[in-house]
Amino acid sequence: MNMVIICGKIISKMEFKFIYDRYKNNKEKKNKNDEIYKHISIARCKIKLSNNSIIEIYGYDNIADYMYRYFKENDDILLKGNLDSNMKIKLESCVRIPIFN
Repeated sequence: MNMVIICGKIISKMEFKFIYDRYKNNKEKKNKNDEIYKHISIARCKIKLSNNSIIEIYGYDNIADYMYRYFKENDDILLKGNLDSNMKIKLESCVRIPIFN
């Protein structure tokens, strides 16, 4: 995966979902350091870049919670993440930035 740092405007509503059956295979290992740890929640939305490209972004767990609480449609954001094989960006960190007209 490639690291990206981009700035864009959120153009869709934030979609937040909980992930069920995350310990389906093995119920004994339940922390992040164990190999079978799965994510609890996911948030995703679409952003528009300055060159009018539209990209889907998503984040898991704490990032998903932060996205759902603080971001809304038409917010300008700065984000750092990884580009996955489906040309979507998995977020590592993100912030809302004020743009003054």
